[in-house]
Amino acid sequence: MFKKKSLILALIIVSVFTFSFAAAAQDELVLWHTSFTSEWSGLDDTVEFFEENTELNVSTDYGPPLYRDISQQLIVQARTGNPDVVEGVLEQMFTYAKADLIMPLNDFWEDYEDKDQYLENVMDAVTLDGEIYAIPYNTNVRLLLYRKSIFEEHDLEVPTNWDELVETATYISENVDGMDGFMFTTKEREVRAFQEFMSFYLQLNKSMFDVSGENVELTATVDQLEQVLGLYDEMFASGAISSDNKGADWKALDYGYTSGNQAMVTVGPWIWSHRNEDEGRAEVIDDTGIAAIPVAENGTPGTYMEVKPIMINKYTENPEQAWELAKEVTSKEFQLLVDSKAGVLSPRKDVMAEPEMSDNWWLQGFSEYADTGVALDPISWERPQNAIISAIQEVIYDEGSPAEIAEELHQELSEIAANL
Repeated sequence: MFKKKSLILALIIVSVFTFSFAAAAQDELVLWHTSFTSEWSGLDDTVEFFEENTELNVSTDYGPPLYRDISQQLIVQARTGNPDVVEGVLEQMFTYAKADLIMPLNDFWEDYEDKDQYLENVMDAVTLDGEIYAIPYNTNVRLLLYRKSIFEEHDLEVPTNWDELVETATYISENVDGMDGFMFTTKEREVRAFQEFMSFYLQLNKSMFDVSGENVELTATVDQLEQVLGLYDEMFASGAISSDNKGADWKALDYGYTSGNQAMVTVGPWIWSHRNEDEGRAEVIDDTGIAAIPVAENGTPGTYMEVKPIMINKYTENPEQAWELAKEVTSKEFQLLVDSKAGVLSPRKDVMAEPEMSDNWWLQGFSEYADTGVALDPISWERPQNAIISAIQEVIYDEGSPAEIAEELHQELSEIAANL
């Protein structure tokens, strides 16, 4: 009898323990954030700072290190409730919102004590049809970075238009040993390739799609697409970009520039984080000048504006805790740590007022051109992005003329617009 009662008691204890463990596991939040995982981030102390300061129960698996992998996995598994909170890029936010995978935050935002610290244009970028879908944690624009010592040594002027860009880059490739004048990211399905293309396209047209009516309509013209694709064609054909760099990914560009392999690139301020890796890269960055991207003679200043959103999975089982987690990774303290070390701009006014940001020559150089940044049209960009990158690939691999490929791209984008 005693043994039977002991067995029953033991089973009850085990059951209670199992239930408690399951409840604890259920309350564990999952955060996917590339600053916690990417090898290039230069933010090794980010995870340590977060784990020492959070009061939430957060998994230490911070998700895939690449945005394309995050997107693919989230679309497949979001409805399981995992992850609870996800970081990304703006064009992914549009895709997730259209697929009804992320939670509108208006009810939370209304009572958020820090909401007035955020820049209005950045909040506009994360707002669709009046619904706020994310808290932004950094913002930046693409600009032209160039090696000051190379330009001084060869008595070169910083290019201000596309013709000068081709001419200057070609001169450097031909006259500076071991250095290309320029580099594009051109790998298939590489988000950076799309963003670089848009940095030039937005000088010709501040939108690609009109979303004001019942149906989405393509506003890009064949001539505009041909002009940008023609620039890619000319840069490779002239030798301004080495043929060895056809199909280059973001690593080849970032690490190539900071290794001294290129004289000019069009990127955002994150290159700053590479100065933490070794002395050679720090020397390259300290030798870097910051200027507007050369503007097409028939264009106006404009460049791709990036906004990094923190989003909440619509299917999370813990929406209130997920909101608290989203606030933690966008707080003043955390944004100051992440953005200052990565060398990127913060969308929070109180962060930008801190000495680490306001006294930083690099950040000030980028903030000078922040008003030329253009946010993407609020559509799901996955298909247009892939179409544009495929067109770039066709041009650089000589599968057709820029005019022919632009005509095909325009037709494909029109068909995509009709189905958005």
